[in-house]
Amino acid sequence: MNLSTSTKKPWYKEPLSWLAFGPAILGVFSGLTLLVVGNINYDGVVHEDYYKEGRAINQSFERDRYAEELDLTASLRFVSNQLHLDLSGQLTSFPEEMLVLMENPTRANQDFSIPVQHLQGGRYLGNLPQQPANDWDVKLYGPNKEWRLHSRAHFPLKGPLEMRPSSH
Repeated sequence: MNLSTSTKKPWYKEPLSWLAFGPAILGVFSGLTLLVVGNINYDGVVHEDYYKEGRAINQSFERDRYAEELDLTASLRFVSNQLHLDLSGQLTSFPEEMLVLMENPTRANQDFSIPVQHLQGGRYLGNLPQQPANDWDVKLYGPNKEWRLHSRAHFPLKGPLEMRPSSH
């Protein structure tokens, strides 16, 4: 038997070599794909003071209870580039200025606030820095953060957004 006359196939034409190297090649491509997707959809790191923020939840409950005691409610309307806010409740006087916080449930870097100015009675007006789209947590705090109203909404809204104290 003469072995020198047999022709050897290149390694890439051998099915057993693809069976051996295939999972490793697939693993490299999968890892690179996950790396690219992870970098594109980076959502930030956990806050260093997460423990302190967790303990501050009790203060939020107190703010909600105080808003319930004052029987506070608010109605928000987003009209073109303006925010119209109507506040009602048992306040001794209406604050001259407040902030409406727009918090994205999944992307903290998209959060923004809207300062609103007192017009008369419980009416407020503010300018929108951007038009919200999709889901948002909307929060309204008293001037010294002594009370809080909260609502979640899907934008664009079809009507006014009603805000009440959070129920826990």
